[in-house]
Amino acid sequence: MLRFILLTLLYGGVSAGSHSLRYFYTSMTPISGLPEFVIVGYVDELEFVHYDSDMKKMIPRQRWMAESEGPDYWERQTQNARGAEQIGKVNIPILSERTNQSGGIHVLQQMYGCELREDGSTGGFFQYGWDGKDSMAFDKEQSVWVTPVQWGEITKKKWDKDQADNQQTKGYLEGICIEWLKKYLRYGERQLRPAAPTVSFTRLGDSKKLSCVATGFYPQSIELKLHRDQAAADVPYSSGVRPNHDGTYQMEKQTDFEPSDPAKFSCEVDHAGLSQKLVVFYEPKADSMLPVIIGIVIAVLVLVALAVVGVVLYRKKAGQKTGYNPAKTSDKAESSSNSSATA
Repeated sequence: MLRFILLTLLYGGVSAGSHSLRYFYTSMTPISGLPEFVIVGYVDELEFVHYDSDMKKMIPRQRWMAESEGPDYWERQTQNARGAEQIGKVNIPILSERTNQSGGIHVLQQMYGCELREDGSTGGFFQYGWDGKDSMAFDKEQSVWVTPVQWGEITKKKWDKDQADNQQTKGYLEGICIEWLKKYLRYGERQLRPAAPTVSFTRLGDSKKLSCVATGFYPQSIELKLHRDQAAADVPYSSGVRPNHDGTYQMEKQTDFEPSDPAKFSCEVDHAGLSQKLVVFYEPKADSMLPVIIGIVIAVLVLVALAVVGVVLYRKKAGQKTGYNPAKTSDKAESSSNSSATA
């Protein structure tokens, strides 16, 4: 559930030409082998910073981040993370009591960040989750907190009394967060630059499944459609967006296919790395035995041609030899005749 929430917040609602800065804090009841507190920070879809209660320090997850910020930055971030860790420890028992859940394992999540859209507009969010469900969210336009649960009203009233703090939260989301996002984008400009997908059709052997595969693209937001004679094709299988080992992504969609079907299949892809939509058509491959057959025919023709040339050359050579000997014989006969006459 928590992983689903994290992925939904990370990948949902961000258009292909937008950039985002997002942080996820997780505090949980102590479990052997797991850190009680974790922070992960993302620029777009790349984790760029990490902290957990085992190592007790904020560390870079991208080379460009390690090379761009010095010791003062990491010490400051580490101290902030340690403070958040202590707040999480205090809040878990308070919320457990407030929700009448004194026993068991509980998880408190804090999620916040901002977005810089393609048209220059901005957005921001700040919210909390308890045991996998929304508990508090900040309404940036009204500068107030909202809650979908009754037990959250106590916290909402308390926080809304401090309007100075609410205005500070609003200012962070609309200003400071955006400025840091722009800075991080400059740091990782090369790696965060959109990469266009490579698109192709695949079909294994005599399979009656035809797949369109797009791979090597970044960011992960992509639109891929399969068409049969320019109409939407049935898609019984879609892989969804999956990561590649190099930080790019891939996606596959599959449709039913009959080799005898005369219809034309195409794959339409739209992505931030493309200047316009890309359309790729499926071209059936020739029979795999055809190249072998053609090779055999060519080889036979070559052998026949060589044989014909050999016969012609042999006959020509033989003809020259037959015409030459009689001439010599005649010369000798004439010479002998002349000698006899002289005698």
